[in-house]
This record gives sequence, C-alpha cells and structure tokens, in this order.
Amino acid sequence: MKAHTDIKRKLVAVTRHMIDTNGIDSVSMRDLGKEMNLSRSAVYRHFKNKEDLLAAITTESFEIINRRIEKLMGEIDDARELMYAVLYTYYEFGISNPEHYHLMSQKQWNKEEYPDLHISAFKLYEIIGRCFQKAHEQTHTLSKSPRQLTAMIAAFIHGLIELHLTGHLEAEKGLNDPAGLIKSFLDIAIKG
Repeated sequence: MKAHTDIKRKLVAVTRHMIDTNGIDSVSMRDLGKEMNLSRSAVYRHFKNKEDLLAAITTESFEIINRRIEKLMGEIDDARELMYAVLYTYYEFGISNPEHYHLMSQKQWNKEEYPDLHISAFKLYEIIGRCFQKAHEQTHTLSKSPRQLTAMIAAFIHGLIELHLTGHLEAEKGLNDPAGLIKSFLDIAIKG
C-alpha cells in the first residue's frame, strides 16, 4: 500500500513539474508513464484519466494555499493586517502559478466525483470568512456580512489575478499597484 501511495505522490509531483514547465496541455498519461518508467496501464491504476490526475493536482494546490493562510492566521493577530496578508498571499500564488490557478478557478469540477477537491476549495472560503469574523470580534465594522464580504473578496482577488495574468495592470487604469488595491478594497470592507 505504501508503494502505491508513493507512486501516486510521485505521479502528482511529476505532473506538477510538467505543468510548471510546459503548461496543462503538455500533460499526457502516456508521457507521464514514460517519464516515470511506468507502463501506461500502471499510470491508469492510480488515476482513471487525465482529469482525475488534474483534480488531484488542483486539490493539492488548494491545500498548499490553505496551509499558507492557516499559518498566517496563527502569526497575525490584527484582523485587517491578516486579511491583507491572506489576500496578498492568494494573489501571489495565482500570479506565480498561473496554470495551477487556472485549474483552481476556471474549471468546474464535479462535486460528486471529486469531493476532496470541493472540500479543499470550500475551506479557503471558510478561512476568509473566519478572518472577517475575527475583524468583527475586534470591533471593526464590516460593510456587509462575513459571507457577503467573502464572496466579494473572492470576486475581487480573482479579478485582480486575471488582470495581472493577462497583462492589464496599466497605470492609466489605476491597476498598477495590486498591493494598494487590496488595501483600498479592505478599507471599503472593514472600517475601524
């Protein structure tokens, strides 16, 4: 069983490297098998198809960002500073890992088929909601409910990442300072 788990982890790691090097379209089960000296059928014993493999990569990406944010929650007490750090961390992840970010944000994954992926994705929303709850407990005034703010923040940060990835951070549009935009957005969301 350990060998099975080790091979599966190695398949995920090699696939992640393939994506980082040549993009999502470069991933093929055949090339992955060749890279690892496995038969094609051996790869399929671990992942039923390419989508199944990409779902594992996406779940891992959500877990990576969730761990980073959970760490920040243990390090930063001030809710406003925490929210800034959380959003900037997510922004940096998105712009530094565009292919993984696209798997996380632009593909609709089937909940029933990939429940672990949905749990990891939803955990990110829960963490951000807890940050807003912390702000409320610290007597900050929230402009909306934590749930509404979490949805607004998600839309905002995803939009900011997409603008960056498509090269639309022009100064004349006021988009050339992502850190400042995040702070300004938080000024609207969290008062006091």
